[in-house]
Amino acid sequence: MMYLLDTNIFLFLAYSSEHLTEEEKNIIQDAENELYFSAASIWEVAIKYALNKPDFNINPDALRKGLFDNGFKELAVKGEHSLNLLNFPESLSKDPFNRMLIAQANYENLSLLRRIIK
Repeated sequence: MMYLLDTNIFLFLAYSSEHLTEEEKNIIQDAENELYFSAASIWEVAIKYALNKPDFNINPDALRKGLFDNGFKELAVKGEHSLNLLNFPESLSKDPFNRMLIAQANYENLSLLRRIIK
């Protein structure tokens, strides 16, 4: 299968894999699966990093390199993804980055591996 990983999932994978569930670990470790991360997720991390948030010190360049080094593929944001956002109710998610990942996964026929963190 092909999976688009939510930002939280690949941050857990990179920095605190003990927070991943067994199901998440199995999906990620299965060599048959193609794993993608979104350029929108890197953008989200870069914004938080650039704002010098005291509880967020993840370097987006190092993160992106690490994902590539581990066989992940990057999914660019396309105009079609942006237009696909119009197909989803606001109640699905108010977070613009989450909405983009949902739209990308839907448009590209990828399963979205995500976890809601409140």
